[in-house]
Amino acid sequence: MYFCGISGEPPQDPVISAKSGHVYERRLILKYITDNGTEPLTGDKLEESDLLTIKASTSAAPRPPTATSIPALLHTLQNEWDALVLETFALRQQYNNTRQELSYALYAQDAASRVIARLVRERDAAREYVS
Repeated sequence: MYFCGISGEPPQDPVISAKSGHVYERRLILKYITDNGTEPLTGDKLEESDLLTIKASTSAAPRPPTATSIPALLHTLQNEWDALVLETFALRQQYNNTRQELSYALYAQDAASRVIARLVRERDAAREYVS
């Protein structure tokens, strides 16, 4: 039985990384490669051509009985919620950093525009004075 390195679930369309030997669900690893270009578990550069399809039986073993109990389902949902909260926090930090950088860039551009306008006025005044 194989388990996906990203979801922890048995993959429906399993692939293996030729570089590390880790098993992933094809759709999850392709999305991760598209977003990051690296392997999730090792951080090494990974391309779609590095993935090999695993020929596995189509009848995957069901989840163990402990995974189907209500406490186990609640634990699974809690883990997913925690992952979502952490991702939201990271995105919020990235958003605030980008917003701050944009604010600095806009202030710098505004200051540069004011300096240019002042220099143009001074140049025009100097030309009028000379003429």
